[in-house]
Amino acid sequence: MGFFKASGLRKECDKAAQILKSFVDKGKIPKQAIADAKGVAIFTGFRAGMYLAGAGGSGVVVARLPDGSWSPPSAFSVRSGSFGIVYGVDVYDCVCVLNTQAAVEAYAKTEVSLGGAVALAAGPIGVTTNTRNDKPVWVYTKSRGLFGGLTVDGTVIKERPETNANFYGSKITSEQILKGEVAPQDGVTKWPVAATQLTEVLRMAEGKAVDLTVLQEIGTEPTPGDLQE
Repeated sequence: MGFFKASGLRKECDKAAQILKSFVDKGKIPKQAIADAKGVAIFTGFRAGMYLAGAGGSGVVVARLPDGSWSPPSAFSVRSGSFGIVYGVDVYDCVCVLNTQAAVEAYAKTEVSLGGAVALAAGPIGVTTNTRNDKPVWVYTKSRGLFGGLTVDGTVIKERPETNANFYGSKITSEQILKGEVAPQDGVTKWPVAATQLTEVLRMAEGKAVDLTVLQEIGTEPTPGDLQE
């Protein structure tokens, strides 16, 4: 049940790493899509009727920095919107590839509605060179082990300032985090150590060399989008 509870940023990063790896291992997200991305948001969403009352979820977002590396992660909560064409979907994994700086800036706000403030489209699948960024956000979803077929229009992404502050040690905005403006605590930066798994999966997703030891530490239990009713 831990997947369904909003948790500290370190656990959110590990959860996001496991979810993204599940898409990459199945070849569902082209490497070039991640390599060209301005940012990536990864989250779990759910609606009433399966495990918990209400609808929601949580996740993290990272942005591409000017030097080509990834920013520290910023935590957000999810309030689920409509569910596209798949009947009976209760829980799902979602990876949003942010193709434009405007899309990253939308995620940097305190609250944003997907499909409203930023246009969404199903992302290209598998090994392909057709990764022209024709939409601000490409969406990849998985529910009950099935990839795609689910839209997340109307989903509301809301910044979790307390979670970010608890992790980074001071009040800090998502915008500052996604710009890499994270001051170290006592001369030590907590992130990328606390986000090592996510960092390595992002590197794997964009086709770079990775630390296999770190990848082997990632959990192997089913992610929410793999669970059956």
